[in-house]
Amino acid sequence: MNIEIKKLSTDVLDDWLCFFDNTAFSDNDKWAGCYCMCYHWSEALNAEKRWDCSKSDAEYNRKYAVNFIKQGIMQGYLAYHDGKVAGWCNANDKHVYDSVNIDLSWEDSEKGNKIKSIVCFCISPDLRGGGIASRLLEKVCLDAAVDGYEYVEAYPFNHGENNDYHGSKSMYEKNGFAACGNANGCTIVRKCL
Repeated sequence: MNIEIKKLSTDVLDDWLCFFDNTAFSDNDKWAGCYCMCYHWSEALNAEKRWDCSKSDAEYNRKYAVNFIKQGIMQGYLAYHDGKVAGWCNANDKHVYDSVNIDLSWEDSEKGNKIKSIVCFCISPDLRGGGIASRLLEKVCLDAAVDGYEYVEAYPFNHGENNDYHGSKSMYEKNGFAACGNANGCTIVRKCL
């Protein structure tokens, strides 16, 4: 499968929006309003409105996602197949994820480390299982090394829940990640760069 990976920027914002507006959750109405805001949902946002990823909150989440992308708060990579977005990976500095949905607190032993976190993969339903998430993961790791990160960290579910949108443990193991802890029903896996 011919895949091209592009870093999320305002230049590809319309592609990202088209993917989330039409494709990302075309098989899952329950999450159709997510716009990958879950791990950016801070206490401040929660005070304004409780987190919801349903279609009824799509407009609200979409607006915040656009603002976060423009501000560089939401970062990641898009995978293209035949000129269309086929997948997405939300990856950024661990400090950016100030979420009420998962505790990514820093351990004392991590202080001073530069850690890139991967919190979500979303692959087009008709292309799942074709290696797109692995290609996105490889790109995250390559760029993180160039950008001076010491580690890439991710949070696969302990029981393969929710279609493995955190990525599967086996994918991380194949790419040199090792388990280093637990958080909220997830295994923390880390790769030293």
